[in-house]
Amino acid sequence: MQELRLILALIVVLLTGWGIYKKYNVNIVLLFAGLSLNLIAICFGVHDILPKGAKSTGFIGFDLFEQLRLIARHQLTSTGLIMLVAGGFATYMDAMGASDKLVTACLKPLQKLSKPYILVGCVFILGNFLGLVVTSAAGMAMLLIVSVYPILIGLGVSNLSAAAAIATALVFSYAPSSVIAVIAANTAGIDPMTYLFKYQLPVAVPAVIATALVHIFVQKYYDSKLTPGKGAVEIDNVELEKKKERAARLPAIYAFLPLTPLVLLFIFNKMVFKTVVLDVATAMFMGWVIAIVVDWIYRRNTTQVFKDGFAMFRGMGTMMTNVVGLIFVAGLFAAGLQTTGLIGTLIDGAKNVGLGLSGTGILMSIVIAIVTILTGSGVASFTALVPLAPSIAESFGGNPADMALILQFASECARPLSPVAGVIIICAGFAKSNPIALVKRTFWPCLTAMTVSLSLAVYFME
Repeated sequence: MQELRLILALIVVLLTGWGIYKKYNVNIVLLFAGLSLNLIAICFGVHDILPKGAKSTGFIGFDLFEQLRLIARHQLTSTGLIMLVAGGFATYMDAMGASDKLVTACLKPLQKLSKPYILVGCVFILGNFLGLVVTSAAGMAMLLIVSVYPILIGLGVSNLSAAAAIATALVFSYAPSSVIAVIAANTAGIDPMTYLFKYQLPVAVPAVIATALVHIFVQKYYDSKLTPGKGAVEIDNVELEKKKERAARLPAIYAFLPLTPLVLLFIFNKMVFKTVVLDVATAMFMGWVIAIVVDWIYRRNTTQVFKDGFAMFRGMGTMMTNVVGLIFVAGLFAAGLQTTGLIGTLIDGAKNVGLGLSGTGILMSIVIAIVTILTGSGVASFTALVPLAPSIAESFGGNPADMALILQFASECARPLSPVAGVIIICAGFAKSNPIALVKRTFWPCLTAMTVSLSLAVYFME
């Protein structure tokens, strides 16, 4: 009977992957997958599917939906709230032009470089630095395209080389701004700033440097194979030109506004200022209010300043629709994987063949990478599997943060390898190239990023 239960659970998982690959709505796919997995568990004699300590409704059929309510409530009061506020703050920074101003300010020193392919590597590093503030890969691509893309083209770099550097610029995202990083930190039960300093940066910094070096040699090699005169493409996009002109009109102080929450969190956390500790959402609310005040002092147009300030709520609504709801159903799906015994069987198998925590983590990271490449999004695969990190780590006597870190980096490094990823489609469109041709340029840098990051994550495991 146990074998049949596992087979049915595996069929549901395969159908889930197929549904995501077919581009059905991921939220609804995971919803019914989670309900199906838990129903299978009930049919095979599991009587308690609710989280530990939760009270049953009295009818196990209703408990299927009580489980979803409990997961949603927990996520909304913890990780979900931080993501809502972070998404709203990012939207407001874009609406007022502060994000564009920050990127422009960071690019000025790079324009003085005379070596075009070194600049390609520097752009990749710059993107990772800006990842502390700009959390969307597609948004990062748009910001860099409007500013750095013409510079690279003007220096003689091909359109594909420039697009590859930009498409991979956010191959790692960082707490506390990143949705994925915050999910990983909360899943591991640690503060996002602790996750950033203790786990992310020691792994990400060497991986970023190694990837930048690979970019320099790979893009130079591929460009040497091009027919002379091909590859340079002029950008003709009204919206991007408007963003560039607006950034030029804004005062320099606007470049610092997106960094306000980050500065506050760097100072007021358990590792620095022990007596006063700020929550991520609190710091972003403070940054939002400070930005509105600065914007009003400069523009003195109350109507427009307040209108832009309302973008915070629009961004929160978008985040609720696109990400937070996904976390609810992904949690249900993960719970179903556990109640059916599928994850327990996977862990036992890993133990029997001697994989250990690191081997199991790498195995799961491969699964995440494959799903990410097929779907073009690391969010769905990551949010579906990362809730399992604590139980897997516990079974091996390891640290859940180590497992969460492996899964996070795998999902993000694989994204620019997908020809259907939004950031690849955007960059390929501006380069007037086929997404497959662009993925050919991102393959070796992303493989380097994944190999170095996973190797270091395993090395640093506690």
